Amino acid sequence: MNTTNRRKFLTTTTAALAAPLILPGTRLFGAETPGKTIRIGHIGTGGQGTGLLQNFLSVPGAMSVAIADPFRQRREAAAKRVKDSQGHDPKLYNDFRELLADDSIDAVIIATPDHWHVPVGLAAVRAGKDVYIEKPLGHTLAQNKAMLEACNQHQRIFQYGTQQRSQELLKRGIELVLNGYIGDIQRIEVWAPAGQGGGSLAEIPVPDGLDYDLYIGPAPMKPCSADRLTSGGSWYCSDYALGFIAGWGAHPLDIAIWGLDYDQKGPFKLRGTGTFPTPDALFNTCATWDVNIDFAGGIKMHFMSDDHAKTIVSEYRKDWCGDGTTFFGSKGWVSLSRGGVAASNPEWLKLRQCEGDQRVLYKNRYYGAFVESVRERSTSVAPIGDAVRSDALSHLSLLAIKSGGEVVWDPKAYRIISPEALNAEMTQPVRGDWKQS
Repeated sequence: MNTTNRRKFLTTTTAALAAPLILPGTRLFGAETPGKTIRIGHIGTGGQGTGLLQNFLSVPGAMSVAIADPFRQRREAAAKRVKDSQGHDPKLYNDFRELLADDSIDAVIIATPDHWHVPVGLAAVRAGKDVYIEKPLGHTLAQNKAMLEACNQHQRIFQYGTQQRSQELLKRGIELVLNGYIGDIQRIEVWAPAGQGGGSLAEIPVPDGLDYDLYIGPAPMKPCSADRLTSGGSWYCSDYALGFIAGWGAHPLDIAIWGLDYDQKGPFKLRGTGTFPTPDALFNTCATWDVNIDFAGGIKMHFMSDDHAKTIVSEYRKDWCGDGTTFFGSKGWVSLSRGGVAASNPEWLKLRQCEGDQRVLYKNRYYGAFVESVRERSTSVAPIGDAVRSDALSHLSLLAIKSGGEVVWDPKAYRIISPEALNAEMTQPVRGDWKQS
């Protein structure tokens, strides 16, 4: 692991991409059912999945009734948590598809390795389940589009695992920006912790209790190694992830997207550089990055790993945080991160509610908010449209780094305008018959 504290990890149509999934009014897809107990299935109960399970066990009106994980020991440990907390034995499954076949389950919490997020999510919404999906979203841009269209077609609630939307200070900061306190937005700086290289490829026997074929799923089949079965393998190996440019970048990019539509005004351009420190080892994803994005309308974004960002951000923000989003305007700036907030005018941050009528959807209990959305059929606090928009910035940044040139993206057509050949990179080969679209 790098120096990033592990604790932090536990804390329809293409036109639909232009806005969050919101229909007229506050209700979606039918009438609410007051008092209904929401029956939840958990798919993936490693470190993050266990943390999510523990949080959902304390949500009133929710019951965790099923666990699916190809690690027998993990699902059995999760079952003990449910028994100790809620007093009943959940059903246990090796294969998530058996869990999804249970019509009594209302919603699922998906906390698998990254490459499984969308394949499991697609199967879930097609089985009639609402979904809470950990960040980042898809392993490809095509997966993201497929997830958006499936949620709309099957009228399912989606909530993204970007819990910072339930930090009240971040909500207030976004509303300061929306209501003009910093003036006209000119540029945005976004940064996240760098990734890492290394990771052993030395083959080991498949551990007892692990269905290795199912664990690998749609990814290329490779020999089992100790590091392949760790969080590092899930985060930094390109078979399963884009690296921290998406895995952690999802958080500050989501804050940049929250309530703002500058990325949807028209085609935008990206250019950047990055490092791949150990391309022949297991951890072969982009570890550091420095990307410039020019949005239509003149707003610019600088998206960086923390090693590039620290000197830049420390010039105006003295309480350095390893990830964050800063909005610069004609009248000042506001900087937001899970570690704290700052502003050119500190008095702004003392306002419980700023002047103006622009507000974002906010719930201070993130996990309870998902259960409430499922029960009431109401818009989630982190809808699929926002997830697709923020995740696209990670994918496109990586494509710009790898191509070594300028990439031009049309968000409404959901297509790369230039270089045209890069559209082939929106998909990738899939092992077996796992659904990717």
